[in-house]
Amino acid sequence: MPWSDLEACKPTKATNYKALFFLCIFLCCLVLKFCDGTILMPGVRRVTVSLDVPEQLTVPLFTVSYHSKKCKQSRRDGNFKKYYIDDSNVRSVEPEREEGTRIYSVTVPVEKGWYCDWKLSNIDFKLRYKRNIDIMKGIDETISERITFVFDDHYPRATNGLFEVRHGRSKEIIEEFYPVKTVNHLVGNRVDLSFTGRKSFLTYRFDSDIERVIFRPVLHTGKLVNRVYPPTWGEGEYVQLIYPDGSVDYGDPFPDFERLQIMSNDSEK
Repeated sequence: MPWSDLEACKPTKATNYKALFFLCIFLCCLVLKFCDGTILMPGVRRVTVSLDVPEQLTVPLFTVSYHSKKCKQSRRDGNFKKYYIDDSNVRSVEPEREEGTRIYSVTVPVEKGWYCDWKLSNIDFKLRYKRNIDIMKGIDETISERITFVFDDHYPRATNGLFEVRHGRSKEIIEEFYPVKTVNHLVGNRVDLSFTGRKSFLTYRFDSDIERVIFRPVLHTGKLVNRVYPPTWGEGEYVQLIYPDGSVDYGDPFPDFERLQIMSNDSEK
């Protein structure tokens, strides 16, 4: 090969600068992708949160929230005075299915570290009915049920401020739910389908050594409660609750969970 051709094959300064430029871009992308601590290094403690998804429900995304006491966010009160709160880092994670089951799980680090020293705060997901099941016929919208697991002293985004404390490194939580069909004549005869359980907000707090939580919802889709709002709020107009056994209550819009449990147990005898 002539010497001139060999010279042409030698890398030029422009080529070197271009390679260096792309290397910098790659490293920046790597840092931006993993600066939240999603690289799980050996020895980093993890928590696995799982949902055993019934056939009637969709598979939800899990929302994972971290908080930092080192990094702060500024806020202003009603007098426009500035104050600071712990910074937060929130992301949605698609759970992975455990082979041969309907259990979907996410595994996340308890401490992500980095500059802000991120620590796991809470994980939540929403239970929601599938659109193609029989109980959804004639329904305009399904109202989801949020389930929240708390791992620190911060309040989650949606809460009534009450927690159930669960001790131990591995916890199985079983909750029962009944469907509620709401016909709202006050809002254009809208028909919604929601859940009712033993509490309006299901929020659980765990010890610092928790390793695994599995949530198993039990659905009694054959025990439908009909809730009917009147066309007006005139005198003598009340919300009706029609229970699965045909009994009717007036006034209280919230189904009696214990009553539903008795009906369900009696039908299984």
